[in-house]
Amino acid sequence: MEDFYIHRINQSVDFINKHLDQDIKIAQLAEAAHFSLFHFQRIYKSLKGETPYETILRLRLEKSIFMLKHHKRMKINEIATETGFSSNENFSRQFKQRFGHAPSYIRKHPDLLNSRIYQESKPNDFHLAYEESRRLPLSHFNVEIKKLPPMTTALICAQFGADGSGLVEAYEKLMSWYESTGKQRTGSRRFGMSIDDPDVTPANFYRYDFAVAMENDFKEETLIKRVEIPGGLYAILHCQGDITKVAQAWDFLYKEWLPNSRYTPRHFPAIEEFLKGPEQIGWSAFDILCKIPIEKITSKK
Repeated sequence: MEDFYIHRINQSVDFINKHLDQDIKIAQLAEAAHFSLFHFQRIYKSLKGETPYETILRLRLEKSIFMLKHHKRMKINEIATETGFSSNENFSRQFKQRFGHAPSYIRKHPDLLNSRIYQESKPNDFHLAYEESRRLPLSHFNVEIKKLPPMTTALICAQFGADGSGLVEAYEKLMSWYESTGKQRTGSRRFGMSIDDPDVTPANFYRYDFAVAMENDFKEETLIKRVEIPGGLYAILHCQGDITKVAQAWDFLYKEWLPNSRYTPRHFPAIEEFLKGPEQIGWSAFDILCKIPIEKITSKK
């Protein structure tokens, strides 16, 4: 029964993500989740740990950080509109309340954009790996640009939680479902998609989706949905090591390679393809391909 509720609440979060630049009403979210408006907000907060309005505001502010980082030609008022704020003044006020500085100040001080401006003190905060990676000598990775075909996947949504157990549980649910279809984990193509920016989102709310490639169409279930990874150009690097090495790899892609390339990210999450899964090397070591969907920058971007 819990899966039923999680599935419905995830539908409301999907609605938020698709309409982040619009005026989102609680009634719309309740309808998307197929819950009565009288009960929706209590159910949502009990499962997500924050109210729908808190989710909307947090996601808008986190998206604005991403745009400040990677869309440097956009004006502040354009970012405010793109992220769904009613006015530039409202955007600046909410931004400063959350991050301690106005958006214009952050833009003028790249050192703040290149640090995790949302700090936490939880002992299980996995974001600390990103901070640790920046104290180490800069690592260089070889990046390839490849054109990949679209891929149909079965996907499950996950949330890190207090200690990361939410990710492990979601992964096991997905792979158990996969095996129930008569397939074996060995040889399967498995992916992870980071929905949030680990530099910004608190660990407890950090969302990470797992997916497995499917050769044929399949029937969706409560938590398992069909998602197509789009084809097109990808910037790809190979990373092997612990979580600190993974953090260095993503830092290199986003903070070194991408700003100096002639490409911009497409509207789809970054992808990690597991060359070796946790069944082979555990959850503390990684052998992955880091992929960013990209497109060439045009004069209009």
